[in-house]
Amino acid sequence: MHNLELKTKIPDRTKILTRINRMGATYQDKMNQLDYYLRIGENKEKIREINKKIVEYIIYRRAEKKGIKDSDYTIKRISFKQKNDLLKRKHPLCIVNKIRQLWMYRNTRIHLDSVYGLGDYLELETVLKGISNNEGLREFNKVVKLLGIKTREAEPSSYSDLILSHNKR
Repeated sequence: MHNLELKTKIPDRTKILTRINRMGATYQDKMNQLDYYLRIGENKEKIREINKKIVEYIIYRRAEKKGIKDSDYTIKRISFKQKNDLLKRKHPLCIVNKIRQLWMYRNTRIHLDSVYGLGDYLELETVLKGISNNEGLREFNKVVKLLGIKTREAEPSSYSDLILSHNKR
């Protein structure tokens, strides 16, 4: 799959929630996610555990840069046994623990994340499935505008890089 994405630190959670509701996004779910990063850099590999019920193996490629990013990814559901076997073979470089609230606005996933040790972040992901790149970019830019996000202040790093950097201090 291919998407456009952006992540930004949010100082005022209430203001963002108001904007999300005002724009007509549909609330989907609240999840506790544990991400075990097995490989970092532009080619990432991780295991995600959701609400202690679902496990996914995720591989994605994304340039670490400010602003809008292109991302290509594959998600495969795996069993808890497969998760444990993978973690024994490939020791995680870091673990990211977050509470994620998810909304949908057309093809755009809006994540409001509380990341343990880092704080609150907003992530946007416009999935380019069934729409052209231009349509996706228009939708993405519309959501950015509706939420009042300044793309120049976007976070270039992944949560794994932020956690690793935070732990070095």
